[in-house]
Amino acid sequence: MSSFFTLLLWAWLMASSFIVSGHMVAFASPIATSAFRFLLALLILFPVLLFSWQRAGLSKAEQFQTLFSSGQRIFHYVVISGALVGFFIGLFVALQSTTPLNTSVLYTLVPLMGVFIAKVWLKEAAPLWRIVGFVLGSIGAVVVLLSTQPYDDLQWYSGDYLFLGACFLLALHVVSVQKWGRSLGALSGAFMIMLFGTLWLLPVALIWGELSQVQWLSQDFWVTILYLTVFTTLFTFVLQQRLVMTAGASRLLAFSYTIPVWVALFTALTQSRLLSLVDWPFASGIVFLSVALFLIDGNLSKVKITDGSNSTEK
Repeated sequence: MSSFFTLLLWAWLMASSFIVSGHMVAFASPIATSAFRFLLALLILFPVLLFSWQRAGLSKAEQFQTLFSSGQRIFHYVVISGALVGFFIGLFVALQSTTPLNTSVLYTLVPLMGVFIAKVWLKEAAPLWRIVGFVLGSIGAVVVLLSTQPYDDLQWYSGDYLFLGACFLLALHVVSVQKWGRSLGALSGAFMIMLFGTLWLLPVALIWGELSQVQWLSQDFWVTILYLTVFTTLFTFVLQQRLVMTAGASRLLAFSYTIPVWVALFTALTQSRLLSLVDWPFASGIVFLSVALFLIDGNLSKVKITDGSNSTEK
């Protein structure tokens, strides 16, 4: 049960990221915002990580050295963080030749992509009812999206090809954390992702981030960036690390289907138009999502997951 509420918290924070990130456009480019979020989150997490080692009676120098003692581990986290950064960059570039609605609809395919990657790479069993659950989840998320915003301009654009590739990278990121992240705790794993993510993003931001346009002196800039850093970067990374290890990548991806619902509810609440959601399209989307989560989450504990070398119950 605690895992269920932790997954909901993760989905709520992710939904708030989509909402709050929209306000950052007035203060900085998306690339500059992403790079600064990673860097600031890294600077905040580092002393927290050191304190956790000290509290556990561990040598900080030895623990820090252990993080980088394995070339294989470094390579793994370079790939893990690179896939995540690739998703962000792909999203920003794709939005130059497609629409936010198109990217929102295509984003619902990420869990299905994750199931495919887990099947091929981790040899994870995928019963028919579970596949049906993910398909229903994608349908439900799309129905919710289309019921809450106009879709007259919904057509295929050239940027959609790029964003499909970006979505695949995001699914690869989540599954690769499950594959390679078991040797580290949630804080250490999140630190490694932020560290190498920052190293990936900084040169990109220096070249294409339009840093001269960042509104560094604006109070709203700092309030917004601090929320995005602490709650939708730092907390979500740590939660994601913990959830992928304890609940599994598929379960985490399944709960991402609920993100459009929380975005719609929050937007309607702030605009005092909750009654606008009381219609059959939105309700039918909720029904699809509920059935999907029951099929995926309600039975996932019965599925044995293997990574090719060992198996665990999720």
